[in-house]
Amino acid sequence: VDVNSAFLSWSAVYRTCILGESEDLRRAPSIVGGDQEKRHGIVLAKSIPAKQFGIQTGEPLVSARRKCPDLIVIPPDYGLYVRASRALMKLLRRYSDQVIPYSIDEAWVIFDGFESLYGREQMVSLAYQMKQEIRDWLGFTVNIGVSTKLLLSKMAGEFSKPDRVHTLFEEEMDRKMR
Repeated sequence: VDVNSAFLSWSAVYRTCILGESEDLRRAPSIVGGDQEKRHGIVLAKSIPAKQFGIQTGEPLVSARRKCPDLIVIPPDYGLYVRASRALMKLLRRYSDQVIPYSIDEAWVIFDGFESLYGREQMVSLAYQMKQEIRDWLGFTVNIGVSTKLLLSKMAGEFSKPDRVHTLFEEEMDRKMR
């Protein structure tokens, strides 16, 4: 489970749902960026509209502003990100007691024996259910990769974004990894 543009998404949800702002940063050319004056001025996360201007994570803010003069830049809020991450992990633990955090915005949710009991189709259905519940309860989107191997699930989650469920089982590798 990987949060789509985590820092930007979490900031957007906080600003719209808690602070009552009308503009959703995820729908505008916007980024979370460091402090340019302290020489930490890089893009930490970007919206899809910002990506359409060619803005890349890790690029200097100066460069991003050249690409999009009306770019909305908000500062990072690590306390908010920790709270959002904890809420995500808590929700994931409702599905399995085996949640392995990979980073602040990613985790594996292990379902040992699930495939043999219910089959792969049910594994994928459960992933869609988790994705929808995260969106409904926490307000942000995720990508979920489904596989019987951790590495393959991570790779599957990267196929296309945002808000997707993908599978990558061993027998799918030749077809999906081309």
